[in-house]
Order: sequence, then structure tokens, then C-alpha cells
Amino acid sequence: MRFSPIGRRAVLLGGLASLGAARLEAGPAWSAIPLELANGRCVVSVLLNFRPARMVLDTGAERTVVTPSTVQRLGLRKDIWVDSTMRGAGGMLETHANADVDSASIGGTALFQRPSTPGLSLSVANFDLGDADGLLGADVLRHYALDLDFPRAQLTLRPANQSMPRTGAVQLSPLRGDLLLAPVQLDGHSLLALLDTGASVSLINARGLYRLGLTPQQLAQDQPLSTTSLGGKFLGRMHRFTQLRLGPLTIIKPWMLAARVPELAFDLTLGLDVLGRQRLLLSYADLALGFPA
Repeated sequence: MRFSPIGRRAVLLGGLASLGAARLEAGPAWSAIPLELANGRCVVSVLLNFRPARMVLDTGAERTVVTPSTVQRLGLRKDIWVDSTMRGAGGMLETHANADVDSASIGGTALFQRPSTPGLSLSVANFDLGDADGLLGADVLRHYALDLDFPRAQLTLRPANQSMPRTGAVQLSPLRGDLLLAPVQLDGHSLLALLDTGASVSLINARGLYRLGLTPQQLAQDQPLSTTSLGGKFLGRMHRFTQLRLGPLTIIKPWMLAARVPELAFDLTLGLDVLGRQRLLLSYADLALGFPA
């Protein structure tokens, strides 16, 4: 099963390791990087210690994560001082030592979590991503502006301070520093949505169901769907809504997964079924989402 939008958005309880004090300057950040769009996933090729890894591009993940098998295959060094505890949708806690990466890049551009420290300290968690090696999360992506051209299946990383087109842009709000929330209109209700390119299907959580007034009785006739995530499985139902609006984007009669998953900060997760329909400009520095023609 695909990794759910909740399970990947794991809570990191351990700290990041110190990787040295050398100044890292990002390389040219304007080359187009191929995106692999298949089976509801958006995958990019990343070099970790100069060895290729296939990572899900995941704006809904707070941290960049690899699987234990990836750590073993790439021969990544385990951090003897720092580990991370991840909590999944099933409630299970899982703790692993972090994996240290001395050099990381994508399309010739250096990747980092902190501008003053080269390399990455990666959380490690068991989850099923098929043939992908992990998740490229917002702790790395937030240092760039993302030009996500889904119709052409390519990503361009732009400097974070590069000005973005403002016409038709949606103002975003930050969540815990690295995640981005967008205001949406769903069937006439004003809701907050997490922008999550790592989720294949958009999801209405318990807070969203309450604000929409959708009861279990009203969802009882909808098709059930069991989804696997870090920490276990949860059951949702595919519900058809009338209209979803995100800035200038309007989707008529969208299907979304409805699940009574607890969440305090937002009402729904927007996945690739919505975000992957067009080209997007995502600026962490400007807190803006643009829709170029």
C-alpha cells in the first residue's frame, strides 16, 4: 500500500547531529530536475555520499527520512549520539539512530538542513515506499523556492530569495517552521490545508470532518479504503465533494479520503491528486503558492 499522508508527517523527537562548522554555498539552483510521476508518487534522484538514491519529494514531511535498508545499501554511517523517534498514524513509536551523510545533492545543487553545516542528518524509519529509498522533506526543501512543473514532469530549485510572481498567488502560513498551510474553500467551508506532495490522495481529517459537519452515518455508504502508514493501518472512506477551490484553481466534484484521524493544526491534506494537476511555484521564504500559466 502507499504510504499515507499522516504516517509520513512523523514527529521528530530526537535532535539533529552537529556536522561541522564549514560554510556550505549552494550551487546553481536553476537546472531542471526530472520528476518520476507514477503510482501516485513524485520521485527524484538524489546523491547521498555520491551514491544515487530515489527519494519521494515530500513537502508534507517535516524531516528527510531513509529506510533501514537504504542505510545498509548505501553504507551510511550511524550517528552514535543522535537518534529519532517517529510516531505514525497507528500510534506506534519507533526509534532508530540517525544516519549521517557527508555530501548530498540533487541535479548538481547541494542539499543541507542548516546553511552553516554541510551534509544531512537523516531520520530512519521502517515504511513501505516500494522501490523508493526515503522521503526528501521540508527540512531540506525550505532552503529553496520550488518550481514544480508537473505537466512536464520536472522540478527546478530556485534560490530562496528569488522573487516569485504574485499575480494569483495564495498566501500561506507556516506550521512548525517547515510545513506550509493554504486556505481553501470546500463545499462553501473555509478550511486550512497542508500542502503535501508526498501524499497520493487528499485526505479530510477529524477536524475537517467536524467543521464540514460530516458524520459517520453520512459516510457509511462511501467506499471504504484501508491505508497503510508508519505505525499501522487506518480505515477511511472515499467521499465525493461538490467543489474545491485553492486560489484560482477550482476542482469540480473531487474525491477525497475521509478518515477520523486526529489533527489540531489543519483540516485536510492536499496530495498529488490535486496539486499534481498543474505547474506550481512554492516559495518558503515568501510563504506563497503561485499558479503560472
